[in-house]
Amino acid sequence: MNLVINLNILAIINKYKDEKYKLFQEKICDTKYDIIGVKIPILRKISKYLIKNYSIEELLNYQYETYFELIIIEGFIIANIDIDNNKRLELITNYLNKIDNWAICDTFCSELKFIKNNLQIFLNYLEIIKNNKKEYYQRFYIVILLQYYINDKYINYVLDELLTLKSDKYYVNMAIAWNYSICLVKYYDTTYNFLSINKDKIDKFVLNKLISKASDSYRLTKEQKLNIKKLKIS
Repeated sequence: MNLVINLNILAIINKYKDEKYKLFQEKICDTKYDIIGVKIPILRKISKYLIKNYSIEELLNYQYETYFELIIIEGFIIANIDIDNNKRLELITNYLNKIDNWAICDTFCSELKFIKNNLQIFLNYLEIIKNNKKEYYQRFYIVILLQYYINDKYINYVLDELLTLKSDKYYVNMAIAWNYSICLVKYYDTTYNFLSINKDKIDKFVLNKLISKASDSYRLTKEQKLNIKKLKIS
């Protein structure tokens, strides 16, 4: 029996397609999924409508395939439906296998706000995830640390973890650099001292990218930026 015979999410999405936005997304997202061209805030509103008007069983049995926007909506639904943590972690693991670009990855990470109240539980889960060397498992791990763990309790953990991550994947290394730059903004002294001590252990590309990101930040002082630039490896 098809539980979702009356649920056509694709038809809903198509009502909001924007050809110019589609062309923009196709330029910045290297993905196997077809792009319709619907902005993220609209997709978030659609997911809220679906969660309100359809059962969890219907939503979880829908086939979210083929289209970029459907994958995004699936992520929103996984993040926001009312289910227990064990079930949500199972769905997250399955979803990670669908991620093939930075936009889906980072949008999904930003939506997993339940993590804020389950930091230690999710950290145990991340310990398993980080051992998978696939590009977007790794980026997911790094961006989750960035989104939810740069705080008083976990800042040293985050810095130590970033140092252990080694990859030849562009979007993994860009995420590491991004994470370091946010650590500098939020915990400048701790992060700067860590980078100064360990800069020879950090990938050259990562180090130079984090310096570039920090230099562009409006949340760091001129003096701080000058100090950070001294870390640069030529």
